[in-house]
Amino acid sequence: MMRSVLPLLLLLLGTASSQGQPVVDSSSVPNSANGWYLSPRGTIRILVIFAEVDYDKNPSKDPQPQTTDQWSKGQLPVWKDQLFDAFPTDHPKGKVTRYYRDMSAGQFSVLGDYIDRVVTIRESDQLSLRDWSGMAWEGANKFGELRTAHGLSVSDFDMWTEGGRPGMPKRNAPDNPHSYDHVMVILRNSSLTHGQGSTDAGSAGLLYGHPSDTQSRFGAMNGLPFEILKHEFNHLLLGSNNFHSGGGNAPMFTGYFMAVQGGWSLMGAANSSLLTCSAWDRDRLGWGPLGSPFRIRAHAPDGHAVNGDLDPMAGDTGIFVLRDFITGGDALRIRMPFLPEDVYPQWLWLENHQTEAHNGCSMDHFHFEEQSCVRPAVPGIYAQMQVDKEKKEGEGIYGGHADYLRPVLANGNYDRRLRGDTIEFKCLWPGPTQPYIINEAWANPLSGWQDQEFPLFDLDGNGKLTRKEAITPRVEVRNGKMVDEGQYLGSTRQVFTVQGNRRIAMGTNPSSANMLTLACNMNTEQNHGKAPDARAVYLNGISVELLEQRGNGDIVLHVRSGDTRISNDVRWCADSIVLPPLHGYQGASLTLARGKVLKLDRSGTPTRMAQQGKGPDGYWFSPPTRFTVAPDARAVLERGSKIHLVNGSEMHVMPGAVLDLERKAKLAVDGGSRIVLHGNALLKAKGRTIKKLRKKGKLVEVPK
Repeated sequence: MMRSVLPLLLLLLGTASSQGQPVVDSSSVPNSANGWYLSPRGTIRILVIFAEVDYDKNPSKDPQPQTTDQWSKGQLPVWKDQLFDAFPTDHPKGKVTRYYRDMSAGQFSVLGDYIDRVVTIRESDQLSLRDWSGMAWEGANKFGELRTAHGLSVSDFDMWTEGGRPGMPKRNAPDNPHSYDHVMVILRNSSLTHGQGSTDAGSAGLLYGHPSDTQSRFGAMNGLPFEILKHEFNHLLLGSNNFHSGGGNAPMFTGYFMAVQGGWSLMGAANSSLLTCSAWDRDRLGWGPLGSPFRIRAHAPDGHAVNGDLDPMAGDTGIFVLRDFITGGDALRIRMPFLPEDVYPQWLWLENHQTEAHNGCSMDHFHFEEQSCVRPAVPGIYAQMQVDKEKKEGEGIYGGHADYLRPVLANGNYDRRLRGDTIEFKCLWPGPTQPYIINEAWANPLSGWQDQEFPLFDLDGNGKLTRKEAITPRVEVRNGKMVDEGQYLGSTRQVFTVQGNRRIAMGTNPSSANMLTLACNMNTEQNHGKAPDARAVYLNGISVELLEQRGNGDIVLHVRSGDTRISNDVRWCADSIVLPPLHGYQGASLTLARGKVLKLDRSGTPTRMAQQGKGPDGYWFSPPTRFTVAPDARAVLERGSKIHLVNGSEMHVMPGAVLDLERKAKLAVDGGSRIVLHGNALLKAKGRTIKKLRKKGKLVEVPK
């Protein structure tokens, strides 16, 4: 996290042009492609200080008193040369240098070198052990002069002029006098235990007589601290704590969803599935394919480049080819239609990850798949939903909330229930955990939990949810079978493949519809369940189907609109579900195929932080589902199909809309639920069906 949290800028919504690479040389207008405090292109070289603490006053406070095979007391760590390449090369070996080459498609080179001796910070020399950068710099100064492993001087760490403003062009020239571009302190045994750290713009004083433009510090008790290192450095490219995403957020920071999200992004960290960037990151920093006329690029079946920024409702449909995301840079982004203008906009991102075995990228695999219990990443489509965070140019580009990316996983969304006991989990850092139950009857594509987030439960039974009541989803009992495989950090089953789940559509799990959002922090809803949060799901008839994976790894997809026939049983739950007047299968907005069941149910997954009423097993944290057939929309139930309303759900058929039941189609309305016809809305069904529903008060007609 950033050590100094900057005030959030006023949130402004906007849409950037879909074509062309971002302008990065503007002298007067901020642009995200220029980076926050550091430029995301060109070359930078980092000076690293390895340090340790001598707890000579209070030895019992030493969090790492023993020598480890990774870092011996009094010595430099064994992985000191695995961090950075000191000099440019076509084939970098340093983990961090290679990472930025791969993520930026070769547009950003991050080099580094380290002081050739470990700095020892003596507890007895300090008033307090707090300013880790300042104390390490002070210790390094006692060596008398800068000596690095590769014999570099201060000038080698000064390629950029200090004072670059957020979003503005950075001057690729040294300071006079010199100032280090970035100084990084890595500590063996401090209160910054492994995986903790922070970064700042500015200096911790003078190091060998020179300040720094930016700096960072973090702990490394258990080996090379890659996750926190790249997370903290990426703050300086992307923004402050409100840019935490992809497994790098924390409960205290406001995000667009109730649950803290996993996934993948430049800002990912310990809770990421993949450690790669996301297509959103590349778009944000202008790391798109060089020379492409399109901001987001895909390909046509014949191989020529096409615009990958799609609005299917405006006709952007057809066959698209996605090359490997890491090496080829392709992606598709699909705008979610029908959201009101005062609501956070949303887009579905699709990336083709061919994984390390096929593209050679050392980050393109699941975080801990070297563990035998983790089902490895496989080639396929990896999907995320973007919420807001679209403004890239002008004022307000560093505003908004965290967790603006939510994974869309091939194994779908479900209600979950705690089993009520605590067991020892075995996969990844064995320890106690609370198993949760999932079964197919609880499929909840519109508002359910997905694997890569931290679900909330009312653990204290007080009718209020906070993120303190989130669990790490380690062990599940799925349809009676216990699964312990660290799935919140990635699993084979979450990937869309031609051989497996190959389709995202109106009636699939997950759905192609937009998501409910609820901007909140530890315990507070920012918008109190109102706009700009999306509190309704708008069905859209958009579908994406994987048609083929070619021998070279390219994936062929069919993007459609008007795909409105539902050919499987489905359970829909959300505060509000809206069926717009779509023109789909045989002209209908929704067609329920023969013999299939659409259940309108109350979500067992929370959609609000405060309780929404008493239920059979405690409190509901969602209101009853309201399904609205919008004016001029037409819903058709084919022969033998059924709509079933339960748990207080309501179906509102608005003026001009039609609900059309073919022979032997049924409407089942449980107690407390009802169907409401507004104005001249039409229910086309057998007279006895209508009469029976009216008699029981389950069909209500409201005049204009």
